[in-house]
Amino acid sequence: MNPIKKSNRTRILEYIFRNAPVSRATIAEQTDITPATVTTTTAELINEHIIVDLGEVEQNDNTPGRKRVLIDLNPDYGYAIGIEFNEKHVSFCITNLKGKVIVESIFLTTYHEISNITEFIIENVEILMQKNQDIKDKLLGIGIGVPGKINNNKKELFSDSNVWKCFYPEIIKERFHLPVIMDNNVKCMAMGMYLFEPQKSPENFSFFHLGIGMYCANVINGELFKGESYISGEIGHTIVKVDGKSCECGKNGCLNTYASERWLIKMAKILIKNKASVILDSLVKNYEDVNIEHIITAYNLGDEVIRQYILEALKYLSMTISNLSIIINPTKIFLHGRLFEEDTIFNQFQSYIERDLKFIGDNYFSNIEPVRYRPINGAVGASARVIDAYFINE
Repeated sequence: MNPIKKSNRTRILEYIFRNAPVSRATIAEQTDITPATVTTTTAELINEHIIVDLGEVEQNDNTPGRKRVLIDLNPDYGYAIGIEFNEKHVSFCITNLKGKVIVESIFLTTYHEISNITEFIIENVEILMQKNQDIKDKLLGIGIGVPGKINNNKKELFSDSNVWKCFYPEIIKERFHLPVIMDNNVKCMAMGMYLFEPQKSPENFSFFHLGIGMYCANVINGELFKGESYISGEIGHTIVKVDGKSCECGKNGCLNTYASERWLIKMAKILIKNKASVILDSLVKNYEDVNIEHIITAYNLGDEVIRQYILEALKYLSMTISNLSIIINPTKIFLHGRLFEEDTIFNQFQSYIERDLKFIGDNYFSNIEPVRYRPINGAVGASARVIDAYFINE
C-alpha cells in the first residue's frame, strides 16, 4: 500500500506500533502529520482505549521547554488467532497486539496424518476459543500461514498435496464469523518480525526461510513486497547450477535441489538404504524416519558424506544470499531455519558468504542474522497479518 493513500489514523497507529512509547511531538515530526491532527487522533485512540497515556517524562538532552508526554499501545485492546500448517507441523496461537503469545498449541505431525485440514483447523480453533472465553469478544480475526503459493484473490492455495486441497478458508470464515486472511507462511513470519520486533527489524529487510522448501519474503519501506503473481519470493527455484539436477518445477539446477531439507533428507534416505553411512544408520530404526535433526547430528559426528552434502548446500545458499544482497541490498537479511541454528554449520556458512561478499566490505556479514527457529513462528506471523490488515489498516 502506498503510504500517501493511508489515513492519518493508520499512519499514526503504524508509528506507535514501531516506536512506542513515544510522544505526540515525535509522531508529528517523524510522520509530517500536523501536531493538531496528531493530538486529535491520539485523543480519539485514548478514548477508544487503543492507546494509553503514560504521563510526562524527563528530557534526556536538557532541552528547555515543556516535558514530553509519552503514549503507548494498549496491548490487550484486541487479540488475533494465528495458524500455520506445513509438512512438519500445524500450530495455533492467540496473541495480543504486541505479539505476546497468550496461548499456543503445536501438533508435530506430518500432513499425511490429517485427512481434512479445514476440519482440523475448525476443531482446534473452537478449542482455543472455548478455553479463552474472556477475550473472545476482542478477537480481530484469524490469520493462516500456508505452505506455498496463493492466487491473487487470496482464496486459493496452489498445492500438489491432496490434504491441502481440502483447505477452504471461506468455510472457516463462515464458521467463526470473523475476518480470515491467509498468506504464504514466510511472508507471515516477515510481518511478525516487522510488527512485533521493531527493535530488530529495519524498514527494509529480507526474510529467508530454509525448510522443507525455501522462500524469501521482502519488506520494503515497511510493506510486504507482493509482486505481480505468486511466483515472487520462490527463491528455491532460482538456478544455482546450470544443467544441474532436475527440479520438480521442470527446470534444472534449482537451489531447492541442492539445499532444501527435502533434498538433504532424500539423499540421507538413499545413504541409509544403501548402507553407505554407518553414523546415520545408527541414528534411525527405519530410513523413512530420518529428519533434519538426524542429518545435523550425523554432520557433527563426522559423517563425511553428509558433511559434503551440507557443504555443497551452504555454498549454493551463500551464492544465493550474496546475489540477493547485491540485487536488493536490504538493510538486513534474516535467516530462518533449523540448519542455520547449528553453530558449526552457521560458522561454515559465514566463511562462505564472507568470501562471496568480500568486495562489499569486511563487515557486511553483520547485516545477516539468524532468527531463532520455533514451530510457532509462522502462527505468530499469521497473527501479525491479522493485526496489520484488520486493525492498523482497517
